[in-house]
Amino acid sequence: MHLTHLVKIILLVQILVLVACSVCEKDPVSQTDGMLEPVNSGYGILNTTLRDEQHLKIIRLTKGIVTFMSISKPTRQIIDDIAQTSSAAVEKLEQLASLSPIIKFDIEKRGQIEQMTRDAIRITTAKEFISSKEDFELKLLISQSLALRYLVHLTKELHDIETNSKRKVWLASLSEQYEKLYLRVLSRLKVAYTNDCTLQGCKAGGVA
Repeated sequence: MHLTHLVKIILLVQILVLVACSVCEKDPVSQTDGMLEPVNSGYGILNTTLRDEQHLKIIRLTKGIVTFMSISKPTRQIIDDIAQTSSAAVEKLEQLASLSPIIKFDIEKRGQIEQMTRDAIRITTAKEFISSKEDFELKLLISQSLALRYLVHLTKELHDIETNSKRKVWLASLSEQYEKLYLRVLSRLKVAYTNDCTLQGCKAGGVA
């Protein structure tokens, strides 16, 4: 009887161990699900930023209509290329979002204050660009140097944690495209400072 009772205890322990192991096997799945949240949030930020950038050409044209001011042809070409690249990226991201694991653009998970802040910055920046009477081209180039550098790093970080091979390849390509655009903007900024800055500081004026 004692041996039978002992066998029952041993079997019970083995069952409990098996149950515990089955729970342990579920942990990686929950961790994977947990990892999807920052990925989705990152893609949400990328999607929003790309949509902002695709409107650059509209801002440039509106500026010309409202103030009758224009920017130099080389800068105009860069700005239009950024807008076109971003517009194409938005469409491609929408296509790739349906691949497994599915991307959910979790904008709401950033927090209401953060989203309100980003929206306020976006609106204020657009208004400043439209109403600015001095150094519009220079300010536009500076803002794009910051935005493009951000996109380069954002796409690289997403690339590192992305598990889908197609999205991974696309992110690497997109990062390279924005890196090239960033270098073009820096080149134009050098021209802007050469033309508009003296030892005493920068003065108002366009970029040749």
